[in-house]
Amino acid sequence: MKRLLILSCAAMLVAPAAMPQERATVPFSDASRPRKLVVDTTFGSVTVRGYNGQEAVVETSNRDGIRARGRRESEPPAGMHRIGGNNASLEITEENNTIRVSSGRSPFSQGDVVIQVPTQTSVSVNARLGNSITIENITGEIEANNMNGQVTITNVSGSVVAHSMNGKIVASLNNVTPDKAMSFSTMNGEIDVTLPASIKANVKLKTDHGDIFTDFDVKMDTTSRPPTVEDNRKRGGRYRVQFDRGTSGTINGGGPEIQFTTFNGNILIHKK
Repeated sequence: MKRLLILSCAAMLVAPAAMPQERATVPFSDASRPRKLVVDTTFGSVTVRGYNGQEAVVETSNRDGIRARGRRESEPPAGMHRIGGNNASLEITEENNTIRVSSGRSPFSQGDVVIQVPTQTSVSVNARLGNSITIENITGEIEANNMNGQVTITNVSGSVVAHSMNGKIVASLNNVTPDKAMSFSTMNGEIDVTLPASIKANVKLKTDHGDIFTDFDVKMDTTSRPPTVEDNRKRGGRYRVQFDRGTSGTINGGGPEIQFTTFNGNILIHKK
């Protein structure tokens, strides 16, 4: 079964400066089966919240993309006034118990999206040039990839893979999926993660320009690791030797691997 909805955030005729909002409710095909939400946006913030319901509720608001992207408004012709333009569209589909939400890619329109889904829903969010990604009150597998902005994940249970190119990573997990690896990474930004006190994990941590702090009792791995060797000279490339300067250890005897990686920022791991 497939459902398709398209929301267009057009400017209001009576109030051009207002922020129009649209709302759609989309049911899953089978509430008894595992559910998944996939969000793919270019501009604007994304917020996903779990709630005690059976459907997805999608709300979007269109910000003034002309001002947000630094483009000057067109001068109106004589005797006319501006009532709209630069509208952001949003497409929602449902198929095989997966709801997909995707936005238009015009650089001169920005639509913020707020989505409510049943608490037990796996979530995947990809934001290319937006602002922030916020995910909260979710139980399931969570993936968040933000090209340019902060990722905040709170009050969740399951597994998390979170990445930002330019932004802070903040995550707080109540429970983790056994035997499931996780990863938290950013190029420029701090990583601040709170984990259950009873978690068993092997941790790998690396920051090129920052420090690592934790209140867990981490048993550090002091054994030396052999360097990584790449030899591409037969293909006209180069010979390369790289030493891994990262920090590794175990928490509560070890378990699934959790990676924490940032180039420019501190890493903080809290015991919940």
